[in-house]
Amino acid sequence: GNSEATAEGEEDMNIQQELQALMRKDNLSREDVASRLGVSAMTIYRWEHGKNLPKSRLVIREFEKFKRSLEKK
Repeated sequence: GNSEATAEGEEDMNIQQELQALMRKDNLSREDVASRLGVSAMTIYRWEHGKNLPKSRLVIREFEKFKRSLEKK
C-alpha cells in the first residue's frame, strides 16, 4: 500500500507536474505517453502546459497504472 496518500484524494493530483517528471525521468515522448493512455499527443501537450487537465477518472487511473509500471522497471 501507499502510505503517503494525501487527505485531499487523488482528484487534486497535479498531473501536469507528474507528467513532466515522468517524461523527464523515463525519457518518454508525448507520443509514448499518449498511446499508453489512449489519448492524442496534443492532449498530452495540453496537460503538460496546464491548458486542460484530464477530467476523466479513468484516464487518471491509467496514468497512475502507467506510472507504477515504470517505477517497477
